Amino acid sequence: MDNFHLTDINLYAVFIAWIIHTVSGLLWFQPKLFGNEWSKLTGKELTPAKKWLIPGLVGHLAMVFVLVIIINLANIGNGLGGLLVGLLCWIGFVVPLEIGELIWEKIPSKLFLIRIGNQFIGMGISGFILGA
Repeated sequence: MDNFHLTDINLYAVFIAWIIHTVSGLLWFQPKLFGNEWSKLTGKELTPAKKWLIPGLVGHLAMVFVLVIIINLANIGNGLGGLLVGLLCWIGFVVPLEIGELIWEKIPSKLFLIRIGNQFIGMGISGFILGA
């Protein structure tokens, strides 16, 4: 940890990973992919969520920024290593949180899979970019 400094972070890579993470989520929930199914399972309309925009952008940025810190602390210097870290974070943090909703809030298993699938793609791609 003595060798890691925030100045070591490639902010250009963070910006690219942030945009791609956000866009992949927007694409994931398009009507022809999983948007219509999400709408059916949640009972919510699939309309542009203006309320989501700012918190969503901040949340995606926070995920990517924490991911780049973990990748740097692990001294990963390649895309495959970054992908692995992204997927480990996904299985260690995202999946358990969503399992809680599956069990306690009794969300449908299809909704659970849609949610974790979205983050699988976003965190995997982000990890690859940040590791590379």
